[in-house]
Amino acid sequence: MNPYRILLPYFRRNLGILALGISSLLLVDFLQLFIPRVIKLAVDELTSYQATSTQLLKYGGMVLALALGIVAFRFVWRRCLFGHSRQVEEALRNRLFAHLQTLSYSYFDQANTGDLMAHATNDVQAVQLATGMGLVALTDTIVLGTAAIGFMLYINPTLTLIAILPMPFIALFARSISKIFYERFQRVQASFSQLTERARENLAGIRAIKAYTQETAETNRFDQTGREYIAENLRMVKIGGLFSPMSLLLTNLSMALVLVFGGKLTILNTISIGDFVAFNSYLLLLTWPMMALGWMINLFQRGSASLGRIQAILNTAPEVADMPEVIGKHLTQGTIESRGLTFSYPGSNFPALEDLDLNIKPGQLVGIVGRTGSGKTTLCRLFPRLYDVPPGQLYLDEEEIHRWSLEELRRAIAVVPQDPFIFADTVRANICFGNPHAGDDEIAKAAEAAYFLDEILAMPQQFETLLGERGVTLSGGQKQRLTLARALLLSTPLLVLDDCFSSVDLVTELAILTNLRRYLKDRTTLIASHRLEAMRAADVIYVLDGGRLREQGSHDQLLAQKGLYAALYRRQKLEAELYEEAGSGKQ
Repeated sequence: MNPYRILLPYFRRNLGILALGISSLLLVDFLQLFIPRVIKLAVDELTSYQATSTQLLKYGGMVLALALGIVAFRFVWRRCLFGHSRQVEEALRNRLFAHLQTLSYSYFDQANTGDLMAHATNDVQAVQLATGMGLVALTDTIVLGTAAIGFMLYINPTLTLIAILPMPFIALFARSISKIFYERFQRVQASFSQLTERARENLAGIRAIKAYTQETAETNRFDQTGREYIAENLRMVKIGGLFSPMSLLLTNLSMALVLVFGGKLTILNTISIGDFVAFNSYLLLLTWPMMALGWMINLFQRGSASLGRIQAILNTAPEVADMPEVIGKHLTQGTIESRGLTFSYPGSNFPALEDLDLNIKPGQLVGIVGRTGSGKTTLCRLFPRLYDVPPGQLYLDEEEIHRWSLEELRRAIAVVPQDPFIFADTVRANICFGNPHAGDDEIAKAAEAAYFLDEILAMPQQFETLLGERGVTLSGGQKQRLTLARALLLSTPLLVLDDCFSSVDLVTELAILTNLRRYLKDRTTLIASHRLEAMRAADVIYVLDGGRLREQGSHDQLLAQKGLYAALYRRQKLEAELYEEAGSGKQ
């Protein structure tokens, strides 16, 4: 039951509703227990030929009144207890989602999206059933079962002992299957996670699947995953499905014993016919608590397994978090200094950056260049602390980076990643994502600076044009310029562009950089790029190779050094010339 401790705050919050619901459930149980007593009185009077129409009408009215009370209180307990379980479901899902928002990049490097979706849907639903119907089954098992046995003892203790003789076997059987059921349900949930991820991945990559005509192969893979999920469910059902038939068998065995021994007691007038009928009615009432015991175990084991999976996420602490003492001022200048910056990704034995010294002044346009894998993207991720750096190696506005709160740090740095993400919403909503209260003039100005305004105005509904999922209706270059406009709208003192012009041609990139020069003014801008021709506009260029700083200077200075930058530049020029010649030859 340990996993259920995380639900205690939600139970305390709904204590009043829970008390009303459980009280109503108890009243329903006790009202059900009185119906056999009324039937007993009616049967005894009928068998003694003392019943009159008035008395029978009275007994019928009593049963009807009890039934109406049961209906009313059953509505109350269902509204309260099931309503409570839905509130628990909502609160737990919100808590899980909010916690996922706090986790670091490194967590999502390893996490499976389908698995996280399964946690937020299937696992949370299992907890909802345990806190709703499971709570009802637990109450009925204890209260209705105990009370029914009490009424049976009142009628005849000996017959009651005979009737409940098979019931300890139900408890022993329930205990023996409990652990097996828990383990099998965990495998079912893991299999459901794989099924969810397979579906998500295929829907997200449907265009690639169609382009490579892999529909049949992917359908077969999905079918195989679905079969594995069904197989795991069947293994669980083989255990969980045994309980109800076994309970029914043992309950019917109890009824057979009552018919034999109770019938004999009735013949001998030890108990009346009315008592015999009432006793059997209580025995039938006892059938539900016995079956509810199995259901309760089933629901609680499912809920426990799911809560364990959810708790594993909730217990995961973000690797990047605020330090105990952070400064209260705002980051405004945009200066950057690194002192021997060395960084390795979690789980890697090799540094992605090594002994890096940078000194970037406010308002500079800085180029970061190098071959693929040289560390450009890694460096861009460190400024907003998407990954953490060792203390004393990176300074912003002359303050050690850990002294800034994450909220202030990320509010002051706008990052445009090399892989742009577009929401399935309007152009306006995508640009305003970080600044939802921006005015029309500001939005248009940011789009113009990103060299994207004319294309937006040419769209059917301009800024209100709906974009497809992940911006499928846009080209790669349009996506990059849209995300650039999103970042420019934030007006942050520091702008980091991580190879975000890779899908636009050189002419467009140069036009964008010209616009940025006018638009950014005193804002510090870092541009990581593989295209060196565009670096002419940079105030200073840092050349990375293998995670180390090899050269630095302006474009002309680096060409004059005839080092790595010059070699890369000559290669790109030669490739561009060969491409143009090949194009001319085809024409």
